[in-house]
Amino acid sequence: MMEYMDQEDFYGIQKALYFKTEEQKADLKKPDQEYITKTGTDFVLLPNSPEFISHNEPFEPMYIPKQTILEESLRREIERICFADTLLNKVIYDCIDQSPFTKDTDPQQYSVEVLPYYIPQGKEDITLVFESRFESGNLRRAIQICEYEYNLILKPDYYTTMNTQWFYFSISNTRKDVEYRFNIINMMKPDSLYNSGMKPLLYSEKAAKQKKIGWFRDGHEICYYQNNMKRKNGGFYYTLTFAVKFQYDYDCVYVAHCYPYTYSQLCRYLKQLESDPAKKNRVKRKQLCQTIAGNICDFLIIGDFNNGKEKKGIVITSRVHPGETMASYVVEYMIDFLTGNTQEARILRENFIFKIIPMLNIDGVVNGNYRCNLAAVDLNRQWIDPSKKLHPTIYNAKQLVRKMKEERDLVLFCDIHGHSRKKNIFMYGCSGKDVGKRELIFPMLNRNNCSVFSFKDCCFLLQKDREGSARIALWRELSLINCYTLEISFCGADFGKYEYFHFNQDIYREIAQSFCLSIIDCYEPEQVKVRQIQEEIEQNSLKNQQKDDKNSQDEGSDYSNDDPKEQQIQAAQPPMDQQNNQIKKVKKIPMLPPKKKK
Repeated sequence: MMEYMDQEDFYGIQKALYFKTEEQKADLKKPDQEYITKTGTDFVLLPNSPEFISHNEPFEPMYIPKQTILEESLRREIERICFADTLLNKVIYDCIDQSPFTKDTDPQQYSVEVLPYYIPQGKEDITLVFESRFESGNLRRAIQICEYEYNLILKPDYYTTMNTQWFYFSISNTRKDVEYRFNIINMMKPDSLYNSGMKPLLYSEKAAKQKKIGWFRDGHEICYYQNNMKRKNGGFYYTLTFAVKFQYDYDCVYVAHCYPYTYSQLCRYLKQLESDPAKKNRVKRKQLCQTIAGNICDFLIIGDFNNGKEKKGIVITSRVHPGETMASYVVEYMIDFLTGNTQEARILRENFIFKIIPMLNIDGVVNGNYRCNLAAVDLNRQWIDPSKKLHPTIYNAKQLVRKMKEERDLVLFCDIHGHSRKKNIFMYGCSGKDVGKRELIFPMLNRNNCSVFSFKDCCFLLQKDREGSARIALWRELSLINCYTLEISFCGADFGKYEYFHFNQDIYREIAQSFCLSIIDCYEPEQVKVRQIQEEIEQNSLKNQQKDDKNSQDEGSDYSNDDPKEQQIQAAQPPMDQQNNQIKKVKKIPMLPPKKKK
């Protein structure tokens, strides 16, 4: 056994996660190590976190759920209950409790600082090895119930019993072409995009090494349903079940709800941005504050600082909800665009000052939370009167927005989110202060510029229980017409050329670029496109006034995630253009991906 485990593979377990190199230890002793990741809890991360290759991802189709998938999933659930005494029920991973398998083992025996919870006893041991103690990881416990089936339990957000939706963990000691089944049994939302064609994301270390393949969608027999486990506060938990066949023996495969984007990844990106000789004069990096855990929250100022021209102000924030990782990719691509060499980027820098906070809930990101910070609150409900102690990033972000308003003409605020219950890209805004409905203009410009932006999914109502969100609180206090939440589906689009395809990082880049181009359209001196939009609003406002979408039930990111009774009523809106007209039902999903733009 020792001979095999001394090999590089180590059953697929990534040994590099379990120890720091001498070079890494030396770096920690340097005096300028401000950006050391801190959990703020008694939870200790592994010495290292995984890093992933980037590659040119394909456009991956959503799956078509079998008509009988719910019936089959419930049947398996009933069988597990009726024959519970035949199940293995072997806890083979827990991110907090001490391992009974390795508690008496010296880590130095395997040349590591920390041991995995479980180490296979030889090549014949087919037990999977789970891990989630890296940054942003979320898996509390793995229970082997059959030879190739595992029940998984996620960690709730720290100091809460709720918000189990984000997952991110690794699996090692795999066997090729064997069907494994995984049941995440403590989900909390009453519905999920996994029932609408969405697949989990996987990353194979061997596929990355041998074929240069990064994250990809996989899984079959996927179903999300209510199980028989009662919650303490009433109601039941929900199960996400899916089956997977791995491509390699002794592989390490990461599984995630969406593309992971950690605080460490952000710090590396900002450092690279600062050191880029072509960009460093276009961007300034400033410290906003420290989080509860002591992590540094930075913001960027982007613009042409030397032309002396009076500029309008724009504030963009992101990642207030840790599990909505696509928000970090979109804001990074926005920063890339704004600091780039294109004519459009130069126009934006010459006419605007951008202040961007890329990550508002750093502590939640580090600890693998889905929604809350370490004060156990949703930070996007604290904008009316944030606490400097309990909500430091929101408190200081609000001060930054106020100061921007005092310094210059603040024309746009946008907070970037992910949405777990709806497809497409859309915006939430605020109506009521402008008789000309100017709040509709910027979203409609995005509709015209972005192939996956759905104006029919936009909403401009002011819900009382959302008044603490950035969108509504800043709109009320600052009388800011263009105050939005940008929502990005975890899944994909339900119209247009990307219909029935998962969103990938190419789509995130298109969203970012389209957003920036829409700013130019909105504020260019001739106002040609704005006048066209205003004419469209005027022509359709009467016939569409007070029209409700009574079938919409929204529990997205700007909205509370835990009350299944919440109803979303759509605001009065003009009809969409021809591209966003009534969605036609298609029986078959096209298997050829759309062509990429050059």
